[in-house]
Amino acid sequence: MARSAIIGGLAGRLAALGSAALGAAAIIAASVALPGPPALAEGPVAHRPLGPITHVVEVMLENHTFDDLFSGFPGADGIPAGTNFANPTAPGDPSSRVAALVAPANEGDVQGGLNNSRAAELKMMDRQGTTYRMDGYTLFPGEGLSAITTFAPTMDPDLQYLARHFELADRNFQPAVAPTLPNVLYALAATSHGQLTNSVPPTGSWSTIFSELSAAHEPWRIYSGVPVSVFQGTVWTRLFPAGSGANLTSATQFFTDLAGGQLPAFSFVRPGVGYSEEPPEDVGQGDTWLGQLVEAVARSRYWSSTAIFVTYDEGGGFFDHVSPPVVPGSAGYGTRTPMVIVSPWVRSGVFAKQTTNLSVLAFVQHLWGLAPLDGLNAEQNDLAGAFDFHRKPLSLPRLPVTPAETIGFYGASILADVGAALPGQALSIALQQNTAGLSLDPRVGGRVSLTLVPPAGLPAPPGFPASVVLDRGRAQLVVRFSSPGYYRLHASGRGGSEGWLTLDVGVTPNTP
Repeated sequence: MARSAIIGGLAGRLAALGSAALGAAAIIAASVALPGPPALAEGPVAHRPLGPITHVVEVMLENHTFDDLFSGFPGADGIPAGTNFANPTAPGDPSSRVAALVAPANEGDVQGGLNNSRAAELKMMDRQGTTYRMDGYTLFPGEGLSAITTFAPTMDPDLQYLARHFELADRNFQPAVAPTLPNVLYALAATSHGQLTNSVPPTGSWSTIFSELSAAHEPWRIYSGVPVSVFQGTVWTRLFPAGSGANLTSATQFFTDLAGGQLPAFSFVRPGVGYSEEPPEDVGQGDTWLGQLVEAVARSRYWSSTAIFVTYDEGGGFFDHVSPPVVPGSAGYGTRTPMVIVSPWVRSGVFAKQTTNLSVLAFVQHLWGLAPLDGLNAEQNDLAGAFDFHRKPLSLPRLPVTPAETIGFYGASILADVGAALPGQALSIALQQNTAGLSLDPRVGGRVSLTLVPPAGLPAPPGFPASVVLDRGRAQLVVRFSSPGYYRLHASGRGGSEGWLTLDVGVTPNTP
């Protein structure tokens, strides 16, 4: 995957732009066709009424495994005590082992560019007969300590709150051992037609949940945090029926539809640059946007009729200790990814049934009486068992971090993440006050305060705390750090706006 979660180097980075925003790939390339992933052992869940639910919102974030974000979650299958890995700093010493790391306060991401290709993932998962050892993440292909880094609950407080107060699925596997785009396609079409890279040809027609809903006259929309123009000429123009292109719209429109009583039956929401949580993006930034979105639904007329599914497209090269099912010659399954289910009607607690992100697809089909798209789709657990409509509904969420607006950080443009820097190198950062829909709020001026958490043992660099002044919602900052390491920047501005950015200065895969 490209270093940027949304853009990644402009030949290869346009493909990454689509993959983080909606999984779109702009480069045409062929892949070897493989069979679809194995059927889940659970089998289909019998259809039964889904109570008052008439709206489904899926918010798909980027590139984290279950262990990476929920390693110590109470009652869930987190990293077992004593788990350790080959020490990447002593590769010739089999007796030298290292435990999974917890990211410190100065580190809201890891060095970008974790290798999540199919070949790398299979090597790191390390198949041994009918299971995977899941222990090759530190040594191949140079992932090092980054791949076994976990994030403390303080780093993504909104997601952790939702998991504690609603429902966390801890047996949710990514559908294919593959990077972003194939897994997003599985989630929406139940197949990637054998394509297992981010370069899927934008040709041919696809049967998807969108075509099914259109045929059933049920409204749907795809809400994107990056400009819709990015998706022209990509596979995404083939994923919904002709004449429905206006249904691919902005994240701003989601909040407009919500407030105006126009929320469709199915909403598929994807983040913008800086908010996807894929390294090098700070997990706190995407988490705050997630909190804004869930809070808006909870305070709307739709709360009692809505099920929100927070998913991650794939594991992104991070370690997870649970071996997925092994089926020779198959495209899947890959590592576990988090799924949090938010609704007043969920059972609350840990949902321990085996699922994939296709289970959300199956839930939508169940809800509107739609046929499975293929055999794999038909065999998914449809998550109906995660709900209980015979008891008092859960209380409204009171999320810990939900500013009205956020402060976004960008590189050369709003389609570029802030890059890495070397010690002593000047790094230019663009700041932008964003609405909850991730669009510029040009009405905002005034001072933004900037505080910094440096690497352990280092003082804050000269000039921090610092500030910049927004002009029509924008400002520019130039920073320079003499010592290598991670530096976590927190911005606070007018109206309680907040933003987080981890700056990677001379870091390597083995920077703790």
